[in-house]
Amino acid sequence: MEQNRASMNSTGSVKTNAVLNMTRTLMGLAFPLVTFPYASRILLPEGIGRVNFALSVTSYFAIVASLGIENYGIREAAKVRDDRQRLSQLAREILAVNMVSTAAAYALLAAALIGIPRLAEYRELLCVCSASILFTTIGVGWLYSALEDYLYITVRSVAFQVLSAVLLFSFVRTKDDCVQYAAIAVVSSAGSNILNLIHSRKFVDFWGHGRLNMGKHIKPIMVLFAMAVTVKLYTALDTTMLGFMKGDREVGIYTAATKINRMILSLVTAASAVLLPRLSFYSRQEDKSAFLRLSYKGFDAVLLIALPCAVGLCVLSTPIVHILSGAEYDAAIVPMRIMNPVILIIGLSGYIGIQLFMPLGRERWTLWSVMAGAAVNLTLNLFLIPRHGATGAAVATVIAESCVTAVQLCFVRRYLALRPVLVSFLKYLVCSCVMSAAVFLCMRLSGTEWLALAVGVPAGIAVYSALLVAWKDSFAMGFLGAIRTRLQKRKKEVS
Repeated sequence: MEQNRASMNSTGSVKTNAVLNMTRTLMGLAFPLVTFPYASRILLPEGIGRVNFALSVTSYFAIVASLGIENYGIREAAKVRDDRQRLSQLAREILAVNMVSTAAAYALLAAALIGIPRLAEYRELLCVCSASILFTTIGVGWLYSALEDYLYITVRSVAFQVLSAVLLFSFVRTKDDCVQYAAIAVVSSAGSNILNLIHSRKFVDFWGHGRLNMGKHIKPIMVLFAMAVTVKLYTALDTTMLGFMKGDREVGIYTAATKINRMILSLVTAASAVLLPRLSFYSRQEDKSAFLRLSYKGFDAVLLIALPCAVGLCVLSTPIVHILSGAEYDAAIVPMRIMNPVILIIGLSGYIGIQLFMPLGRERWTLWSVMAGAAVNLTLNLFLIPRHGATGAAVATVIAESCVTAVQLCFVRRYLALRPVLVSFLKYLVCSCVMSAAVFLCMRLSGTEWLALAVGVPAGIAVYSALLVAWKDSFAMGFLGAIRTRLQKRKKEVS
């Protein structure tokens, strides 16, 4: 076991990986903060809605192509990553399965374009957006997560984000440039995935010889596929149903309302996403104490980030919508406020369902929870969207996601006590409420919305951090300890 621990340490610490993954995600947040305000003002709600409707439709076929392979690949590759031969065999088999599913996805997309008249006017957009399906398959992103090669992932992602921003400002100039806008997103991801495939030769041999045993992967992959399909039913269902029932403008309003929530949520999930390979390792080694210790740290990381973001965005909803999207998106303010709790709700369900249940081999619990959420979301959407549009979709999403998280919390109690999680929740909630009061005061004293954000966000971060230090929070104290150690090291080097 000690040898295995040494191998795990060679991949980098969980903290280092989390920092790198969050850096990548922060850069992913920073670029949309620059590009989305530009795109939303150029394309207007109708254009943004048109593109996002096409993306939501494409996402269903992307699920068919992916089959839930991402998380399965991470889990299985993490088990054999120190054996190049076994890892190469696994990678060849999973990629072969993925290529077959990708071909099936394109066949289904072609049938949909022919058989569904409503999609005819989106044909060009759908063809452009669907190119990402193939490039995602050949990108073998699951391999890099399993190997915990987050430095490469971070550098590559930032480089192509810069490229996509340059292309956006160069080629999207009028409200009719929807296809160019979609194509730029595909081009940036395509480049990343092509580099992935080339770089992967450092770790695996895709062109090796030997019989491929694809069959043994089908059953576990299909469980994850069922889960992924169910999740997609209620994560993309809102946008799809809005497009069919209310039109492009309402989709554009909903996109503006959920854009910042989804961006922040990606930051929350990035903090915990690096735990899957490490927890898979501990589960395989039957190291229960290490598994539980890391599990509780994961809960704390989600709560530490998600709670202040959810509470703070409620206060800042109006200036955020106006600055990010423009005055044409006023109708997005109320849906955004309604949607803010999903940052915490999905943050918890994503952590429990993927990072905890998968290493334990309890994917069916996640499947049951998301099936319950999908049923609730579909039912509520049918009643709420025709009457309330984007606001109704937001209400349906919050209720459905709450159902998912509630079911998962019931299941996770079989493995760990929830009392420490509740204690952490109350601590971070108190700090978040005090922080939001400080942000609200800054907003009232600010003369403009730009100033409200410029002053309110740093003030909120400062107050929240100070409260965590006063509370002697382990994350805050660990961060201060790291800074102190680095300063002492530099002082010694200078002297």
